[in-house]
Formats: sequence, structure tokens, C-alpha cells
Amino acid sequence: MPPHTPSGKVDTDMTIKLASLKVDLQREKTGDWIAYPELPGVEFKVSSLHLSEFVNARNALNKRLAKSYKGVDVPESVRLPELGKLLAKYILHDWRGFDEDYTPEKAYEYLSDWAGRDVTSAVLYCASVIGQSDAEFVEDAGKKSGQGSAGASKASSAPTG
Repeated sequence: MPPHTPSGKVDTDMTIKLASLKVDLQREKTGDWIAYPELPGVEFKVSSLHLSEFVNARNALNKRLAKSYKGVDVPESVRLPELGKLLAKYILHDWRGFDEDYTPEKAYEYLSDWAGRDVTSAVLYCASVIGQSDAEFVEDAGKKSGQGSAGASKASSAPTG
């Protein structure tokens, strides 16, 4: 999130390090521990939602559900448990902070059950976080902000008229 000025507006004089927007592909694939802020002490070891096996399976699920419901919105009570099955298979690797130890079977049980939707939502959140880059800002970028991408000053590259 870009820094804000005291008035609450985004500080547009900050420059982002382009390289900081690359995600760690190995971490996305093998997974990492992500804390879920809504449940203090609970963490999930998850891979990213961008994992190709998961994306392919999710796309196939969406096609299957769309065909079954023929243009009618798929009920969330049907869609989320089906998505949970895929999360249990491809994304969730472990958890901690619960009174029950993680097993693939226990994860499947909770994530494929509409009544376990809070756990499914927590896993979705954590898996979305692991796939995000962490933007870094250049400290003295304000000195360079007068130049556009082609080297022309912003004033001369602005449209007139």
C-alpha cells in the first residue's frame, strides 16, 4: 500500500522498486506459514492460489458447475465446499492453533463442508496473501519524479488543450 500524506491522500511522489513486485515463485509453490488475523494464534501453511495445478482444477470446476446450473448462479453453499475440496488437495499443507492436529483427511472434511466455510474462507485468505508481492519504495525518488518514462518532463508530456 503506498504511503499516505497527513491529509489521507496517496503520496504520488514515491517511486516503487520494480524488482520488489516480483513474487517468490518457490515460496508460492512449496508454501509457507501465514497467520489468519481473524483467529488469533491460527496459522495455515499454504501454497498460492496461482499454483497451476490448482488454477486448472478450479477452472474445470467452474466449467462443470456452470454446465450443471445452466446460466443460473451457482449457490454459494454448493460452490464453496467444492472449492474447499480443491484447497484441501492442492493448497493447504498444514495448520496450527487448533485443538485438532492437521491431517489431509481432517482438512478435506472441514473444507468440503458448508458448515466449515469459516475455515475455507481463512485458507482462501492466507493463500491469497502468499501470492502477493511486497512493494518497496525508493527513499529519494522525489528528485527523479520530474521525469516521465521516456525522459521528458511530466509538464511537457502532459496533454494540452
